[in-house]
Amino acid sequence: MKLLSASLLLLCFSCNRGNDLHIKVTDSDDTYEYAARFEPAKSVAVQRFVNRHIAPTRIISDGDMEVTVVLEDKTKFDYEVFPGELNISLDKSQNSPAGYARIKKMCEDLNRIINPKKEE
Repeated sequence: MKLLSASLLLLCFSCNRGNDLHIKVTDSDDTYEYAARFEPAKSVAVQRFVNRHIAPTRIISDGDMEVTVVLEDKTKFDYEVFPGELNISLDKSQNSPAGYARIKKMCEDLNRIINPKKEE
């Protein structure tokens, strides 16, 4: 009976994993990092949102991707995306204050796409 209960509990956690919601922001003296885990069904909306905010630059991905992005204004950041996951990392020493503020604002606004139910 204990084995069956443990198996059912494990099954529930593994089935629910796709609905995990986790957002972590680290803003240190040297870097700005945004990491989000969300419902994989929101991946397309997240990608569209990012592309609207970095236009005219575009990131095209059909799944897993790790790339360094350089925008027209020379803002440079690392971008990792997997279905249901997004990681953005910006080195402040390689970017202007305006570039840092642009990416930070984009990430803050991303929370509305990833977690629209959260009250600010």
